[in-house]
Amino acid sequence: MRCVQDGLYLAEEEMPCTPRQIRIGHYFIAGVLGRSEQEEAAARIISFSQHLDQWVGVSGRVLVEMMKRDCEIFSASKEKHAGRRRVWGNQMDRWFWLNVLTFGIWGWFAEKPKFSQSDLDQPEVIPFSGIYLFGPDYVVTGIRELLDRNLLNAVPEHDGQGAFNVFFPTPALISHIIKKQGIGTPRGQ
Repeated sequence: MRCVQDGLYLAEEEMPCTPRQIRIGHYFIAGVLGRSEQEEAAARIISFSQHLDQWVGVSGRVLVEMMKRDCEIFSASKEKHAGRRRVWGNQMDRWFWLNVLTFGIWGWFAEKPKFSQSDLDQPEVIPFSGIYLFGPDYVVTGIRELLDRNLLNAVPEHDGQGAFNVFFPTPALISHIIKKQGIGTPRGQ
């Protein structure tokens, strides 16, 4: 296997089209493989090929790092939103009790606190992913199912203990996606 980047290896099989011809969203290929777990796993793996504009296999280590990074971004965004809600809740409590203690007079002089989504500075774009609901096993299940259907090939990254598998898309997977998306005739047919 020839290493293209850290954890990415050049695919040796001839594919029916180029990676950029396939339409994928950020971690999803809508309605192509029948199960969302498989679609997300395939989309994550194919996204590396699209980024490099050549077919590559992805190490399991790189996929784990990707999912971990996505979970960290999601958690940071969720915590930021929860913190803003806590601040707003405290402001509402203060406004309510001052209104009660002054028999409603406070409401005439102080404006009721408002919660605004625009107050939140959004971090990086948070992609839709099943890992936020079901955990990382969501993608692992999709990879297993794709391997069972022979739509992915798994090759050990190196010999020895602790070696991760490298997952390569197969021509069967790409042909299936092309057919479902109606992209046209695959290359060489």
